[in-house]
Amino acid sequence: MKYLQQASLGKRSYFRYILTIFILVAIIPVFGQLTYYVGMSIVGVSSSQLADYTLAQSRDIMGKNLFLIVNLFPFVVLFFAMLLAIRFIHQRATLSIFTARPTFDWKRFFFSFGLFGLILCIGLAHTLLTTKTTLWNYHPETFWMLMGLSFFVLPLQTAFEELMFRGYMLQGSIRLLKKPIAAVLISSFLFAVLHFENPEVKKLGEVLVIYYFASGLFMSLLTVLDNGLELSLGFHTVNNIFGTLILTNNWQVFQTDALYMDTSDPVIGWDLWIIVLVIYPLMLFIFHKVYKWKTWSEVLFETVELEDEDQKEDDL
Repeated sequence: MKYLQQASLGKRSYFRYILTIFILVAIIPVFGQLTYYVGMSIVGVSSSQLADYTLAQSRDIMGKNLFLIVNLFPFVVLFFAMLLAIRFIHQRATLSIFTARPTFDWKRFFFSFGLFGLILCIGLAHTLLTTKTTLWNYHPETFWMLMGLSFFVLPLQTAFEELMFRGYMLQGSIRLLKKPIAAVLISSFLFAVLHFENPEVKKLGEVLVIYYFASGLFMSLLTVLDNGLELSLGFHTVNNIFGTLILTNNWQVFQTDALYMDTSDPVIGWDLWIIVLVIYPLMLFIFHKVYKWKTWSEVLFETVELEDEDQKEDDL
């Protein structure tokens, strides 16, 4: 069974999809506020004083690591909530939202992780050699805790986004859209829209949404063409870890004590377009050759046949 065809598994009435989305949406403000209150209370700010602090002031008071935990913890809850929803609301094996393979292919994950990680390191080396705006920023008193957060908490945040956009949305939307290419485009569009409020967009301009759409498109293509989330998850994980642990700036969504600080003015540069127009196609070509994917047109434009809903008993 192909990855998108696993939308046929388990209980799949529209009510179950609505219930799952409702639960996930409800978790965001509840745990977002809860972790914020806890974080501020740890540094001695009472609940009655919270209204006196801006987001930037809160980050300065908490410290970057605690502020990062406050921002990431709701996604950890969302990750496990998604797994529970798949298992108990949809009554499917949780593996079926990750991959169409008998087991999760960690070799694929680490190949994608390593390939894009190498590309990011080459890009950083080029920047260090050709500019003077990227500065050494090592703070041992905070860096090692940041490393722990990057490798143990950040992957869960990334995994939730992959499960949501490249898993649940792709498999769910194929029921109505039938064509994989349509599901890929819708998932990519929603991924871009939900990143629209990121601080990066406010600094760099709305053209950055094109980058988010292209990134969502790239990861959705990986998922559909390779029949699982392994490659997309590896790519997304190393991208977020690199932007948190290795190279940061003072205007992106996660501001950390990374090893290097980019002090240049926030502008859309050639590097972004190289990623979208060169790196993404190159990586797709490499994966295509390594994993011997079928012809793209055969995969993306075929009609996905799902089991008739009337043949599956669903009490909701």
